[in-house]
Amino acid sequence: MKTTLMKSGMLIIGFLAITSAAAFAGYSLDVNLDKADGYYKVGEETVCTATLMKDGKPVVGEKLRCTVKRERDILRRDEFVCDGKAVTIKASMNRPGWLFFGFEIIDKDGHPLKGEGIFKHRMKPSIVGEIGAMYDADKIKALDSRPADFDAYWDACRAKLSQVPLDPKLAEVDVPKAFQGKVRCYAVEIKCLGRTPVTGYLAVPVNAKPKSLPACVDYLSMVWKDASPKIAIETASKGVLSLYASWHGLPTGKTDKEYEQMSRTWYEEGGKASDTDRDTWFGHDMFFRVMRALDFIKSRPEWNSKELIVRGGSLGGIQTIAAAALDRDVTVAVASVPASCEYNGYKQGRDAAALYHGKESIARIEADPRRARTLAYHDGVNFAPRIKCDIYVCTGFADELCTPSSVFAFYNALPATTRKFMSTNPKTGHYGTTKNMAGDKHLLDLFRSVTVFHN
Repeated sequence: MKTTLMKSGMLIIGFLAITSAAAFAGYSLDVNLDKADGYYKVGEETVCTATLMKDGKPVVGEKLRCTVKRERDILRRDEFVCDGKAVTIKASMNRPGWLFFGFEIIDKDGHPLKGEGIFKHRMKPSIVGEIGAMYDADKIKALDSRPADFDAYWDACRAKLSQVPLDPKLAEVDVPKAFQGKVRCYAVEIKCLGRTPVTGYLAVPVNAKPKSLPACVDYLSMVWKDASPKIAIETASKGVLSLYASWHGLPTGKTDKEYEQMSRTWYEEGGKASDTDRDTWFGHDMFFRVMRALDFIKSRPEWNSKELIVRGGSLGGIQTIAAAALDRDVTVAVASVPASCEYNGYKQGRDAAALYHGKESIARIEADPRRARTLAYHDGVNFAPRIKCDIYVCTGFADELCTPSSVFAFYNALPATTRKFMSTNPKTGHYGTTKNMAGDKHLLDLFRSVTVFHN
């Protein structure tokens, strides 16, 4: 692995030419760019090479298809009959942005093969390999959509929430044997504005003294699952007051199947319900829960009132961004592959963020100007100017869900005075595949420095 620290504070993770998945039986793709870090300047050409492998050996006779995309738009598709050697695809960008190469194995009828032994990730069942490049990433800027009353609006939301008592309900839950006598864990429910309370798990080192611990709030990504007591407990075992909060606020302790069943009636219009109004949009309530989770952790006597960490990925990433923007006590934010950045990106040939990807959803935004206004109040790019704490961001250049351009649009909107760090990888994408290398290292160092005082 090659790691380079840029002057701007970006941590770039590039990989040397290695076989990507020779460790397991089945197909894999050894795919590389001529620049290992995946960064290019407008006017340069990206050279992508790919060798299809099976059981660790080059394939002969299979047909490989490469789809090249500039942002959301397909530039072209190339097909190759594999001869055991690397195929080469060249492409470029004529503006700052994202270039993507996705590879599929196709049958004689032109249909992609799918399933076990084929895909790189279960959520992309036909993609055997992928890689991406960024052009002039530091020049990617979002169009200005920040409402004039953005700060006043969120300050008013904060004031309204402050009138609601926390009224927390805690129920102790079992911890794994390895942590017994070291950590106590509680299922929590905290009163909040909106449809649901804050729900999740609080974990506390046993016998921690008042004002002795840094605090960390983890925010759940967009999955129909419970928050993770396991992660809360593991974090607390490092000497940290830890809360893992769900994004949905549904009751704790249910099975995945039960959460999915609840979602069928609760998750109205796929999360788009009432999106013509900033106050009643389905997604708005989550931001109250973001703030309320912080209110609760700060109310705990163990918190040292000095260190407050927030972190999350994807939907947890936008929650992390909002937490850092809306609570001045946050000292470190670790936002991985964040969702909900640059809802108006489609106006610059990119895509709309999060739930509003694709032509149909963009048409929905365009059909009523009130929708764009609602989304603007919840856009990570518009929260960025409020963030003063240290922030660690990451993106993978093969991320088609929370695209690297949208992440850089947020990153570049952060104040010049804010200490910021970007970790990137041209070979990884979404679904937990991209690691926040700089953020993870910082937290590891921070947690190692903690001393827990016991009674």
